[in-house]
Formats: sequence, structure tokens, C-alpha cells
Amino acid sequence: MPPSLTLWRGHEAPKSETIIEVTLAWYCPSEGDGHLLGARRPERTPTFGYLRQVVLAAEAAGAEEILIPTGVVNDSFAPDAPFMESWTTASALAAATTSIRLIVAVNPAAQELDLIVHQLQTLGAIAPGRIAVNLVAGGGPDTGYGAPRRDHDARYERLRRLVTKLEGTFDGPLFLGGASEAATALAAEVVDTYLMWGEPVDAIAQRVSQMTERVTRPLRFGLRIHLIARATREEARAAALHLISQASVRAERAGEYDTFDSVGQARMNALVTGPDHWLAPGLWAGIREVRGGAGTALVGSYAEVAAGLEQYRKVGIGVVIASGYPHLEEVDRVAEHVWPLIGAQAAA
Repeated sequence: MPPSLTLWRGHEAPKSETIIEVTLAWYCPSEGDGHLLGARRPERTPTFGYLRQVVLAAEAAGAEEILIPTGVVNDSFAPDAPFMESWTTASALAAATTSIRLIVAVNPAAQELDLIVHQLQTLGAIAPGRIAVNLVAGGGPDTGYGAPRRDHDARYERLRRLVTKLEGTFDGPLFLGGASEAATALAAEVVDTYLMWGEPVDAIAQRVSQMTERVTRPLRFGLRIHLIARATREEARAAALHLISQASVRAERAGEYDTFDSVGQARMNALVTGPDHWLAPGLWAGIREVRGGAGTALVGSYAEVAAGLEQYRKVGIGVVIASGYPHLEEVDRVAEHVWPLIGAQAAA
């Protein structure tokens, strides 16, 4: 099992000597999985049997948390490809696991808030102490499932109302990602972990610093990123290019982005890349061409990917919610070959 690591928040230890712990978390591929991303249909369909395999592998590998996503369309393959709903998936996985914490993504747009509270209470009874909530506002006004259209700030106001109802009824951790003022204000007030997608290290450092200045309580910072780690840099880069080599959903994804008012998605789309989607040495943005949300990956040898994670660690990242393709094989590869190197570097 890979070790948990201790780090200083920022480049140097603050005078208060406040430390946070960095841990490995993984992603549940509820949209499907395989060696190719952005195809019409996934190579591995998102059956409960397969998702259970992935989550049990993550648990065995030492991942402390697993993120179960939500959405109204498939975000990794064709929009109309099958995908698993987060509440139902979380309920089944809660009964199938023993130690890993389930981070259940919740978008309250199409549900009554009191029902969500009851669902969380029930889920907490199935897996006591192992349920967290990732608060999701959605990417645009059309929130799906027949819910009323809501503009950006109205969606965050609904999230705020949900948090108010959860007080005193749900004691699990709250996660939230978002780059807008509405998102960061809510995160600064109520969440335990503030999530960011994989922007360049300097941008993440700036966002950590800005959020740190807004809070007077402990706040963990999380990085949601893909990892493509292989024995050599050449193998990893070949795997990255192969991953999107048969993508056919680029046009649909671009049209979908046009309807978004998400500031975080806009930041991801606006990242300036060089040839073959490289943002910086080892940081690759090819995934954003075919997938919404987290669209960047650390790509390289095991040591290079570990070094990339170490850079994020140094600027304050306390948890890495990683994914890789296929997720079943990649979690073992990361746990065996990448994560221990971060510990070795931290101890050096």
C-alpha cells in the first residue's frame, strides 16, 4: 500500500508549521473505459461488475477515496452512450467495499433537496464514515432530467441551500470544484476539499494562494487529473497519442462546450498548447479535445509523472484524484510504480 505523505502548504514551511497530508484517490469510470477515449462507444461498458472491479482494485492499491461522477450525458464517449447514475452506483459500491471513501457527485438541479438529504442519510447508514459529497452545479443552464433552466449563479445558490439543509443531518466531508466567484465563495465558506483540474503548476499555486487567503479554517486542496505513466517517456507519449487516435466525438464535444457557462470549463478550454496538445513538459491537454471536465494528463516515465505530482504537492495539493485508461490497469501501475516515488522524494 502506498504511503500517505506529509507536505508543507506552499513552497516553504509556514511559520505556523501547519501541515497537510497528500493522499491518492481514484476515479470511477461510470461512462465506460478502455484503451481509446472519445470513440462512439467504450471498449469496456460501464457495467456494475466492471466498476466494482475498478473500485476494489483502487481500494486494494491503497487509494483512500473514489470519486463517483454525475452528469446528464456521457462525458467521455458519445453523449448518448450509456453511463451509470451516481446515486445508484454509490449505493451498490458502498455495500461492495470495506475501507475506501465514496465521494458521490451530487447535482441537486433535478431533485428535491430534502430527498437528497434522506438519500445521503441512507447511504451513510450503508457505509458509516465512508461517504463524502462532491457538490456539482453543472456546466450550463440546461441541467437535464426536466429540471428548470437555471443560470450560473442560481445553480450555486441551490447548492448553498442544499448545504444548509445538510447541516446537522450529514457529517461527511464536502468537496467542490469551480473557478467562478460563486464557486470559490461557497467553497471558502463550507467545503472540506476544494478541487481543481490539472492546470499548469504556477496557475494551481496562484489559486491555492488565493483560496488560502479567503479562509480561516483548515481547507484541503485537491487535484483532478489523468495520469499516463509507463516505464519510459516514449512509451507514455505513444500511449497518450493512441488514447485519442480513434476519437470521433470532437465536434459534438465542441458544440456541447458552446452551451456552457462554466468558468472552470472555460479555463480548461482556454489553455494554450503547443504541437500535439502539450501545455508544458509532461503536461498534455489532448484529453480535453474529446472529454468534458478534467482534460489534462501528466504523461511520462514513472519517475517523470511522480516528479510532476511532486510539483503540485509542493504548492499545496493535499489529494490527487487520478484516473487513467484503462482505469483497472492504471490504478495498479500508479500505486506500484509512481506513488512510492513521491514518498521517496518527499523523504529525501
